[in-house]
Amino acid sequence: MSGFDRISRARTEEAARCWLEADAVSAVEQSEFDSLRAVCRSNAGAARLLLGHEHEAGNCFEAAELTWRNVIAGVATLDVPMGGASSSFHFRLAAKAPDVLMGAQRERYRRLAEAALAITQFNRTLIGRRTPDAACTAECAAALRATLRDVLGYAAPEARLLSACIEPNGDADIYAIYADKLYDISTRQLTLSAALSETCANLESAVALTALLAPMILEAIDRSADDTCDAANPNQQLEFE
Repeated sequence: MSGFDRISRARTEEAARCWLEADAVSAVEQSEFDSLRAVCRSNAGAARLLLGHEHEAGNCFEAAELTWRNVIAGVATLDVPMGGASSSFHFRLAAKAPDVLMGAQRERYRRLAEAALAITQFNRTLIGRRTPDAACTAECAAALRATLRDVLGYAAPEARLLSACIEPNGDADIYAIYADKLYDISTRQLTLSAALSETCANLESAVALTALLAPMILEAIDRSADDTCDAANPNQQLEFE
């Protein structure tokens, strides 16, 4: 969560370092169904973009996409615990037709993993942002927003970030939205059912921790870099006078 804490305070380089450190730790242990590895690879790609390392970002996103696809495929045989029945109806259903309830749970996890994959793919489209296709970015953002509203909820921080990208109105504080995301992560981790298996809990956490990059942040970084270059070359403007 440290990366979200830093980015919510506009400390993007520190956020990038946090995500790269998490990726280095996750590389020690790997398995085919490894949602935590998938999110670490995805966030490492986001970190590389924040730092301007676009080639490395592409490699990270490619690896993350492959890992998320393995997770999605693995959900079909995921051992879903039955202790999560939340009502008398679900309890009776679990007792009489466990396959039905397990199937519904697997479908939910599959959709969550697909949402995380879609976030990773969107981040990957931001590579090469110095010559952006604004219409293409807006189209991708609109499609992803529809998916995330359906899976994560209409008011999910990710959906709000995409709305700021699609419908810029000058009022959206993207850093405040990241602060809301940090709160959302904390809440989700506190409310994960104790009946969930470790694998299921890790998957839910991984999806919540997958960072969606707001294009405006990357644009702000580019503007800052340009301003720094101009300040470092005080004679540049004289050439045009």
